[in-house]
Amino acid sequence: MHVEYRFYPLAEAVLIGVVSFCAIFITTWFIYFHTLNAQKGEIREGLLRAGAVGALFVDGDLHSQFISRDQEQSEAYLKALKPLKNIMQADSTIAYVYTLVMKNNKVYFVLDPTLTGDRDHNGLDDKSHIMDPYPDAGPLVLQAFREQRNVVSQEPYTDSWGSFLSAYIPVYDSNQKFVCLLGIDIRADNYLERLAPIRRATIRAMVTGFFVSFLIAALVWFMRNFSKIMNRSRHEIYEDYMRLKNGEKL
Repeated sequence: MHVEYRFYPLAEAVLIGVVSFCAIFITTWFIYFHTLNAQKGEIREGLLRAGAVGALFVDGDLHSQFISRDQEQSEAYLKALKPLKNIMQADSTIAYVYTLVMKNNKVYFVLDPTLTGDRDHNGLDDKSHIMDPYPDAGPLVLQAFREQRNVVSQEPYTDSWGSFLSAYIPVYDSNQKFVCLLGIDIRADNYLERLAPIRRATIRAMVTGFFVSFLIAALVWFMRNFSKIMNRSRHEIYEDYMRLKNGEKL
Protein backbone atom coordinates (compact mmCIF):
# COMPACT_ATOMS: atom_id res chain seq x y z
CA MET A 1 0.00 0.00 0.00
CA HIS A 2 1.36 3.36 -1.01
CA VAL A 3 1.18 6.20 1.52
CA GLU A 4 1.49 9.83 0.45
CA TYR A 5 3.14 11.92 3.14
CA ARG A 6 2.26 15.56 3.68
CA PHE A 7 5.06 18.13 3.87
CA TYR A 8 4.90 21.78 4.98
CA PRO A 9 8.48 22.99 4.44
CA LEU A 10 7.96 26.68 5.17
CA ALA A 11 5.80 26.20 8.27
CA GLU A 12 8.15 23.54 9.64
CA ALA A 13 11.20 25.73 8.96
CA VAL A 14 9.65 28.77 10.66
CA LEU A 15 8.58 26.71 13.67
CA ILE A 16 11.98 25.09 14.16
CA GLY A 17 13.77 28.40 13.56
CA VAL A 18 11.64 30.16 16.18
CA VAL A 19 12.07 27.34 18.69
CA SER A 20 15.85 27.33 18.10
CA PHE A 21 16.11 31.10 18.55
CA CYS A 22 13.96 31.02 21.71
CA ALA A 23 16.22 28.32 23.18
CA ILE A 24 19.34 30.34 22.34
CA PHE A 25 17.74 33.57 23.61
CA ILE A 26 16.68 32.08 26.96
CA THR A 27 20.08 30.43 27.51
CA THR A 28 21.95 33.62 26.59
CA TRP A 29 19.71 35.78 28.79
CA PHE A 30 20.18 33.41 31.73
CA ILE A 31 23.97 33.60 31.37
CA TYR A 32 23.83 37.40 30.89
CA PHE A 33 21.64 37.94 33.95
CA HIS A 34 23.84 35.90 36.29
CA THR A 35 27.12 37.20 34.85
CA LEU A 36 25.92 40.80 35.13
CA ASN A 37 24.83 40.31 38.74
CA ALA A 38 28.15 38.64 39.57
CA GLN A 39 30.08 41.56 38.07
CA LYS A 40 27.92 44.10 39.91
CA GLY A 41 28.49 42.20 43.14
CA GLU A 42 32.23 42.16 42.54
CA ILE A 43 32.27 45.94 41.97
CA ARG A 44 30.26 46.56 45.14
CA GLU A 45 32.44 44.21 47.18
CA GLY A 46 35.57 45.91 45.84
CA LEU A 47 34.18 49.31 46.81
CA LEU A 48 33.36 48.07 50.30
CA ARG A 49 36.82 46.53 50.73
CA ALA A 50 38.56 49.73 49.63
CA GLY A 51 36.37 51.74 51.99
CA ALA A 52 36.91 49.36 54.90
CA VAL A 53 40.69 49.55 54.47
CA GLY A 54 40.52 53.34 54.29
CA ALA A 55 38.37 53.53 57.42
CA LEU A 56 41.08 51.73 59.39
CA PHE A 57 43.47 54.62 58.72
CA VAL A 58 41.06 57.39 59.75
CA ASP A 59 41.99 58.57 63.25
CA GLY A 60 38.64 58.75 65.03
CA ASP A 61 40.05 60.69 67.99
CA LEU A 62 41.61 63.29 65.71
CA HIS A 63 38.55 63.44 63.46
CA SER A 64 36.34 64.61 66.34
CA GLN A 65 38.41 67.78 66.64
CA PHE A 66 37.46 69.15 63.21
CA ILE A 67 34.52 71.48 63.64
CA SER A 68 35.37 74.54 61.53
CA ARG A 69 36.60 75.35 58.03
CA ASP A 70 39.28 77.52 59.64
CA GLN A 71 41.10 74.31 60.62
CA GLU A 72 41.79 73.28 57.00
CA GLN A 73 45.28 74.82 57.03
CA SER A 74 46.24 73.06 60.24
CA GLU A 75 48.86 70.31 60.37
CA ALA A 76 46.31 67.99 62.00
CA TYR A 77 43.87 68.40 59.10
CA LEU A 78 46.54 67.82 56.48
CA LYS A 79 47.67 64.72 58.40
CA ALA A 80 44.08 63.42 58.55
CA LEU A 81 43.69 63.85 54.78
CA LYS A 82 46.76 61.80 53.93
CA PRO A 83 45.21 58.28 54.14
CA LEU A 84 42.26 59.44 52.02
CA LYS A 85 44.64 60.84 49.40
CA ASN A 86 46.47 57.51 49.36
CA ILE A 87 43.21 55.68 48.61
CA MET A 88 42.46 57.95 45.65
CA GLN A 89 46.00 57.65 44.31
CA ALA A 90 45.94 53.85 44.64
CA ASP A 91 42.81 53.46 42.50
CA SER A 92 42.09 55.82 39.61
CA THR A 93 38.46 54.65 39.39
CA ILE A 94 37.63 56.22 42.76
CA ALA A 95 36.08 59.65 42.28
CA TYR A 96 35.76 60.82 45.90
CA VAL A 97 36.70 59.73 49.40
CA TYR A 98 35.36 61.74 52.33
CA THR A 99 33.96 61.56 55.83
CA LEU A 100 30.48 62.49 57.03
CA VAL A 101 29.07 63.34 60.43
CA MET A 102 25.50 63.82 61.58
CA LYS A 103 24.48 66.60 63.93
CA ASN A 104 20.86 67.44 64.80
CA ASN A 105 19.70 64.99 62.12
CA LYS A 106 21.64 66.83 59.43
CA VAL A 107 24.61 65.42 57.51
CA TYR A 108 27.87 67.35 57.09
CA PHE A 109 31.17 66.77 55.32
CA VAL A 110 34.42 66.86 57.27
CA LEU A 111 37.44 65.38 55.49
CA ASP A 112 37.84 65.55 51.73
CA PRO A 113 41.24 65.36 49.97
CA THR A 114 39.83 66.62 46.65
CA LEU A 115 41.55 69.74 45.34
CA THR A 116 39.57 72.98 45.31
CA GLY A 117 38.12 73.88 41.90
CA ASP A 118 35.30 73.03 39.49
CA ARG A 119 36.95 70.57 37.11
CA ASP A 120 33.68 68.85 36.19
CA HIS A 121 32.03 72.21 35.35
CA ASN A 122 28.88 71.58 37.37
CA GLY A 123 28.97 74.94 39.13
CA LEU A 124 30.13 73.47 42.44
CA ASP A 125 33.51 73.37 44.13
CA ASP A 126 34.75 69.79 43.75
CA LYS A 127 36.06 69.86 47.31
CA SER A 128 33.75 69.70 50.31
CA HIS A 129 34.98 71.65 53.32
CA ILE A 130 34.73 71.02 57.05
CA MET A 131 31.07 71.15 58.14
CA ASP A 132 29.72 71.83 54.65
CA PRO A 133 26.12 70.55 54.71
CA TYR A 134 25.17 67.57 52.55
CA PRO A 135 21.47 68.15 51.86
CA ASP A 136 21.43 65.43 49.20
CA ALA A 137 22.22 62.71 51.73
CA GLY A 138 19.94 59.86 50.69
CA PRO A 139 18.36 56.89 52.46
CA LEU A 140 21.56 54.84 52.19
CA VAL A 141 23.58 57.45 54.11
CA LEU A 142 20.88 57.74 56.76
CA GLN A 143 20.74 53.95 57.04
CA ALA A 144 24.51 53.80 57.54
CA PHE A 145 24.29 56.39 60.33
CA ARG A 146 21.31 54.68 61.93
CA GLU A 147 22.68 51.13 61.82
CA GLN A 148 26.40 52.05 61.97
CA ARG A 149 27.39 49.31 59.57
CA ASN A 150 28.89 48.97 56.09
CA VAL A 151 26.42 49.72 53.30
CA VAL A 152 26.78 50.04 49.53
CA SER A 153 24.35 51.30 46.91
CA GLN A 154 22.91 48.60 44.68
CA GLU A 155 22.74 50.86 41.64
CA PRO A 156 24.11 54.31 40.77
CA TYR A 157 22.26 57.35 42.11
CA THR A 158 22.41 61.04 41.16
CA ASP A 159 22.80 64.11 43.36
CA SER A 160 24.15 67.64 42.88
CA TRP A 161 27.71 66.27 42.73
CA GLY A 162 26.98 63.86 39.87
CA SER A 163 26.07 60.19 39.41
CA PHE A 164 27.87 57.61 41.55
CA LEU A 165 27.96 54.18 43.11
CA SER A 166 28.87 54.67 46.77
CA ALA A 167 29.79 52.76 49.91
CA TYR A 168 29.72 54.01 53.51
CA ILE A 169 31.80 52.54 56.33
CA PRO A 170 31.60 53.50 60.03
CA VAL A 171 34.70 54.91 61.74
CA TYR A 172 35.33 54.58 65.50
CA ASP A 173 37.63 56.25 68.01
CA SER A 174 40.05 54.54 70.38
CA ASN A 175 37.17 53.77 72.75
CA GLN A 176 35.21 52.07 69.95
CA LYS A 177 32.72 54.91 69.92
CA PHE A 178 31.15 55.71 66.55
CA VAL A 179 32.59 58.95 65.14
CA CYS A 180 31.71 59.30 61.45
CA LEU A 181 31.19 57.56 58.13
CA LEU A 182 33.82 57.13 55.47
CA GLY A 183 32.20 57.58 52.05
CA ILE A 184 33.81 56.29 48.86
CA ASP A 185 32.42 56.87 45.35
CA ILE A 186 33.03 55.66 41.83
CA ARG A 187 31.40 57.47 38.95
CA ALA A 188 28.36 55.91 37.34
CA ASP A 189 29.92 56.04 33.87
CA ASN A 190 32.93 54.10 35.16
CA TYR A 191 30.58 51.56 36.75
CA LEU A 192 28.61 51.17 33.50
CA GLU A 193 31.83 50.97 31.49
CA ARG A 194 32.89 47.95 33.55
CA LEU A 195 29.55 46.28 32.78
CA ALA A 196 29.58 47.18 29.08
CA PRO A 197 31.68 44.18 27.88
CA ILE A 198 29.05 41.80 29.27
CA ARG A 199 26.27 43.63 27.43
CA ARG A 200 28.27 43.75 24.19
CA ALA A 201 29.04 40.03 24.41
CA THR A 202 25.36 39.31 25.03
CA ILE A 203 24.28 41.35 22.00
CA ARG A 204 26.81 39.52 19.83
CA ALA A 205 25.56 36.19 21.14
CA MET A 206 21.95 37.18 20.38
CA VAL A 207 22.82 38.26 16.83
CA THR A 208 24.82 35.08 16.27
CA GLY A 209 21.93 33.06 17.70
CA PHE A 210 19.54 34.71 15.24
CA PHE A 211 21.70 33.81 12.24
CA VAL A 212 22.26 30.27 13.54
CA SER A 213 18.49 29.88 13.91
CA PHE A 214 17.98 31.28 10.42
CA LEU A 215 20.48 28.79 8.98
CA ILE A 216 18.79 25.92 10.84
CA ALA A 217 15.42 27.05 9.49
CA ALA A 218 16.85 27.34 5.95
CA LEU A 219 18.36 23.87 6.21
CA VAL A 220 15.06 22.43 7.46
CA TRP A 221 13.19 24.15 4.61
CA PHE A 222 15.66 22.81 2.05
CA MET A 223 15.59 19.24 3.38
CA ARG A 224 11.82 19.12 3.81
CA ASN A 225 11.23 20.70 0.38
CA PHE A 226 13.62 18.18 -1.15
CA SER A 227 11.77 15.38 0.64
CA LYS A 228 8.48 16.75 -0.66
CA ILE A 229 9.76 16.71 -4.25
CA MET A 230 11.18 13.22 -3.83
CA ASN A 231 7.94 11.97 -2.31
CA ARG A 232 5.93 13.46 -5.18
CA SER A 233 8.26 11.80 -7.71
CA ARG A 234 7.99 8.52 -5.88
CA HIS A 235 4.20 8.85 -5.85
CA GLU A 236 4.12 9.55 -9.59
CA ILE A 237 6.38 6.55 -10.31
CA TYR A 238 4.12 4.37 -8.18
CA GLU A 239 1.00 5.57 -10.04
CA ASP A 240 2.68 4.92 -13.40
CA TYR A 241 3.63 1.47 -12.23
CA MET A 242 0.07 0.70 -11.11
CA ARG A 243 -1.34 1.88 -14.43
CA LEU A 244 1.10 -0.32 -16.32
CA LYS A 245 0.27 -3.21 -14.05
CA ASN A 246 -3.42 -2.74 -14.82
CA GLY A 247 -2.74 -2.63 -18.54
CA GLU A 248 -3.29 1.10 -18.91
CA LYS A 249 -1.28 3.24 -21.25
CA LEU A 250 0.89 6.02 -19.84
